[in-house]
Amino acid sequence: MAIEAEGLGFESIWVTEHHFSNYSISPSPLQSLAYLAGRTKQVKLGTQVVVLPWNDPVRVAEQALWLDNVTEGRLLLGFGRGLGKMEYDGLRVDINQTRQLYREHAELIITALETGVIEGGELTKQPRRELRPRPFRSFEGRIFGSAGSPESVRTVAELGIGVLIINPEPRANLGVDVDTYHQVWGETHGARRSAPSPMLSGTIFVDESSDRAKEMSIKYHRVNFRAAVKNYGMAEESFGTTKGNEFYAKMRISPEKIEEMAENTAKVMPAGNPTEVIEALERINADLNLQGFFPHFHFGGMPREEAKRNMRLFADKCLPEVKSWPCEGTLDGRSRELQTS
Repeated sequence: MAIEAEGLGFESIWVTEHHFSNYSISPSPLQSLAYLAGRTKQVKLGTQVVVLPWNDPVRVAEQALWLDNVTEGRLLLGFGRGLGKMEYDGLRVDINQTRQLYREHAELIITALETGVIEGGELTKQPRRELRPRPFRSFEGRIFGSAGSPESVRTVAELGIGVLIINPEPRANLGVDVDTYHQVWGETHGARRSAPSPMLSGTIFVDESSDRAKEMSIKYHRVNFRAAVKNYGMAEESFGTTKGNEFYAKMRISPEKIEEMAENTAKVMPAGNPTEVIEALERINADLNLQGFFPHFHFGGMPREEAKRNMRLFADKCLPEVKSWPCEGTLDGRSRELQTS
């Protein structure tokens, strides 16, 4: 489906990172993108996300530089912190160090991608090394950070990277406050450059029949939501109790509420006939001033043919309209210059 997407008019492909469950099978997004790079010609290739505390920063920087060189600048990077204790434990990383590791690894990698040199870190203690290959071009405007809590929003702004929103209604559900993001950006970076517009990830189900689209969306979101609850341990007493994750304690779900929450989640995701889906995306874009959507068409264990039908119908009936909307894009490198008059 990812290979077909380029011919359908999609402009980028994004790959997740998860381990040890059927929630999402992609243990190495950069490796997956290297394969897709060889099967595509010009579509951009994004990580949604590389979970930085789980990965050695030298290896992330080296692999990103290599892939950006061989694709002549097609790589887009999304960084994340991770939340699933099951994944942290399986990778032998202390979840109580998650925020410190994320911040330190991000700083090391961002500097390395611009300078070709990596060095430092209180925890990492990375000796100075020059990386090969050298940077193909600047990653400024091509790096985004997933933000699901107020503290993460501040961190992403302070790092000088774009915000990656993994939810169609972030202000209501995940606390992604874009106003705070811009305030912190201004306090940190001043007038040197303006912040990249955000990117949005989320599931979409489109069908010529509005009723069928909504019915199927609920059906597959029930499965997808249960997998997410299991992957992140959201129904466990310990959820949100580890250092740095206290914000998520209020999002713990009582086991008896899982099915109700699954249905509620499905109802806020864009689903319907092509006109309804376009209208939903237009409302979201009006609120967030996005520079890009990347919809997930295959989720919740739906049959592959259903997922392909979903993607192809969106490409045929929705994609031309969405691509016509104006935005201030940074994905070709360098954050946009401040406009003066």
